[in-house]
Amino acid sequence: MSGSLKKQLEAALPKGAASVISAQAPEEAGNDPLSAYLGGVGALCPFLGRMMRRDRQRLDRVLASSPDDLFESLMPVSGGAGAEADTAKPFLRGARNDIALAVALADLAGLFSLDQVTETLSRFADRAIAEALRVAALEAGKLRGVKFEDDPCPDHGIIIIAMGKLGARELNYSSDIDLVSIYDPDLSGLAPDSRLDARGLAVKTTQIMLDILSEQTVEGFVFRTDMRLRPNPGATGVSVSFAAAERYYEEYGQNWERAAFIKGRVCAGNEKVGRDFAEMIQPFVWRRTLDFGAVSDIHAIKQQIHAEKGRPDLDVPGADVKLGPGGIREVEFFAQTQQLILGGRDRTLRSPRTEEALMALAAEGHVDQDTAEGMCAAYRYFRAVEHRLQMREDAQTQTLPEEEEDLARIAALMDMADVADFLGETERHMRFVHDAYADLFHTPEPREPVPGSLVFTGVEDDPRTLETLRRIGFASPEAVTERIRRWHQGGLRATRTARARELLTALVPHILMQLGTLDEPDRGFAALDGFLSRLPGGFQVFSLFTTHPEVLADVLVLCQSSPELTRRFGERPALIEGLLEGVEITPPTPPFAWDDDPYEVKLDRVRQAVNEHRVRSSAALILGQARPADVAGALSQTADAAIADLIAATRQEAEEQGKAPAGKLAAVAFGRLGIEALTVLSDLDLVFVYELDDDSPAGEQLFTRLVRRIVNALSVQTGAGGLYTIDMKLRPSGGAGPTAVAYHAFDRYYANTAWTWEMMALTKARVVWADAPFGKTIEDTITRHLRRPQETDELKTDVIDMRRRLMKEKPPRSPLDIKRLAGGLTDIDFIVQYLSLAHGKEYAPFPRHPVLAIDVLAEKGLLETAEAATLKTAYEAEECLIQYARATVGEGTAPSLHGDSAARLRHLWTGWTDEPFPQQIEQHATAVRRIFEDRIGVYLED
Repeated sequence: MSGSLKKQLEAALPKGAASVISAQAPEEAGNDPLSAYLGGVGALCPFLGRMMRRDRQRLDRVLASSPDDLFESLMPVSGGAGAEADTAKPFLRGARNDIALAVALADLAGLFSLDQVTETLSRFADRAIAEALRVAALEAGKLRGVKFEDDPCPDHGIIIIAMGKLGARELNYSSDIDLVSIYDPDLSGLAPDSRLDARGLAVKTTQIMLDILSEQTVEGFVFRTDMRLRPNPGATGVSVSFAAAERYYEEYGQNWERAAFIKGRVCAGNEKVGRDFAEMIQPFVWRRTLDFGAVSDIHAIKQQIHAEKGRPDLDVPGADVKLGPGGIREVEFFAQTQQLILGGRDRTLRSPRTEEALMALAAEGHVDQDTAEGMCAAYRYFRAVEHRLQMREDAQTQTLPEEEEDLARIAALMDMADVADFLGETERHMRFVHDAYADLFHTPEPREPVPGSLVFTGVEDDPRTLETLRRIGFASPEAVTERIRRWHQGGLRATRTARARELLTALVPHILMQLGTLDEPDRGFAALDGFLSRLPGGFQVFSLFTTHPEVLADVLVLCQSSPELTRRFGERPALIEGLLEGVEITPPTPPFAWDDDPYEVKLDRVRQAVNEHRVRSSAALILGQARPADVAGALSQTADAAIADLIAATRQEAEEQGKAPAGKLAAVAFGRLGIEALTVLSDLDLVFVYELDDDSPAGEQLFTRLVRRIVNALSVQTGAGGLYTIDMKLRPSGGAGPTAVAYHAFDRYYANTAWTWEMMALTKARVVWADAPFGKTIEDTITRHLRRPQETDELKTDVIDMRRRLMKEKPPRSPLDIKRLAGGLTDIDFIVQYLSLAHGKEYAPFPRHPVLAIDVLAEKGLLETAEAATLKTAYEAEECLIQYARATVGEGTAPSLHGDSAARLRHLWTGWTDEPFPQQIEQHATAVRRIFEDRIGVYLED
């Protein structure tokens, strides 16, 4: 048959398109089949109807064109748009609408096969892209300051690569087009003094081209254009240099990108660059040999789509014929995954067109002939359905409607008798494709059943994957998919080798399912992403996770519990191996630095030792592998050793510089370090006391400078990080005086001037380092002052007043703010300190640690046995919670006490019951507060 579209329609319609003709033919059509057909098309496809009604000239032009030459007269020709983007936009949009209408009319009437439909649409797209690039290059060449050596280069050395369905010349009716822009800087034609370099010119040209193609104007658009298939799209401009692309595909290219390039072809731009690129990309796409890891990774691509043979839940209404089970993507993956494995050695398997690839696989015996033919039939059917869904409103959709009336319209466009026939035929194809896809590669099942697909290839979010992530428990699945794609693209140091990416691909489902068992999967995933971002390399860590999934499980628990801790694991991946046999909290062996190390190196070595111990201690608490009291003691021993190391290093340097004072020095710890109960975030409360060998003012100044340098050594940030925050407010002069205190001033202050709260703090004081025998002198002095007689009523008044001021100035930030809470750790401290001072004359020194002091107070009859038991139980509960909180959320925030976190916290201390933690804490706090009021007095009115 030949002639215009009108003549061919008039000849074909009496025998076909009955469903369309009968849809809603206008009354004035009479017995004219063509008019009835056009009216039915307009009724079923509102977009096409609007085009026919609004522009009769368009309809006449389309009907006068010829299907025999694929509507050549409607195609844009080079130079037809002029040289301005404002002229090219309406020109190309008009041509696109002409082609859209012509193809739809020919398709629905049965004049075009699927191949003719997709070939015509692809041919138009090639012409439009080439014309848009030509105009964009001319406009970019006219930008201010752009200079060329000779005449402006017409394409600036740029090529445009068509990917996906356009690359295979299988373009959808209303499809996005996936393009990659590559440029060769040597062919830009730019003069040396041009304001824009080759990269800037290529990016600007590509941006103008994108604007011409995709901007929505009153005439619509030409194509929605996606440039995210380019190398590393998150870190590159819209046009990538040839050299950068070559380097990327050699070093970071993934198997899904190889699959994408099966369909890739140069569709516009510089011919030489196009030939060079095609030659360069071939070895990347078609590898003659594949190692085990690469094959496993290809299998993993297939396995990402949850496929279960004979699944009963294939619902057609609302189904996605592209991405859903048994849809177009499964047909394409079925062909492409086998092409990747086999096509390196067999050129006959390299066709970019899906049907051709399937039949080639069958011809070589890799696919059963019936399976290949069934897949081809389903592919043609789904593409026809897809086109009819899209031509209704010119929307990029592949989702079938759910309402009966809307399904009836699609059935009519498919020229089927009724909805039941349409649903039955659709389901039949879906089941065939899904069963064949499920049979492909008998890969082992994942370690955990995954409730759906987990597809992270490509650049777009997969709807089924987002739904699967929601079922797993993620609140923000879009953020998860975006980051996982980033992992796969080699955007992290840990994923820059192909083997590391292959291992991680296989681990991803396991990781996501494990995170889903935790309390806050999104928080855990974000921390895991931070952990991976800091790893210097991934292969060894991912291999460890693969071989020992229990280590991965521990790391994921740490991610969910403490993002900060996870960051440190990322910086020191060797620590991960320590999870294999349980976390070791034993303090590192001092000294942490060698005597002959330079001073700065000593600072770094001490920080490395302390911070690694902190990380291990935090991990032990979170994973329930150590008692809080043991961790507190180990952290304190480590701090003692660090102080000793840095005092020695600082004094040695002062001696070498001739600035060492003559005399004795001691470091006195207060607070948590004094009672040897540090948390992983504790400050160090220190007071430095010295005694001169002579009374010269120069000696005092030297000690002050020395102590200032010691404090700096303990607190300054270096390349190895921070160490401790040093609090020196407890020194006799407070925050205003010198950093070092002379012994006679220290002794005199506590004898004559110290406030009650300072005497209470002194009950925790401990010499952590000293020149012998000066340390014994300080300890004896502290004991002497603690034995000073106290007036009990005045002491009670001071304690109550101080507790009231603390509640006013530093109220609890939550019901779980264990330190500040009424009845919390501060109350227990105050009770013990009050009794220690009140009875110091007879019994001092009491043990510094509250639990040990409570035992002695009960033994001496100063606390009743029941009171002592209540205080010890409350202290252990509250200390357990504060140690866990500091290891997980840090300062100021209550940790999560639900689900998995609650189970781990209960494992840390056997005294927890099954009641909710806030209720247990309230019970302990109420009992402590009652003892405080009985023993000291009321400080808080109810």
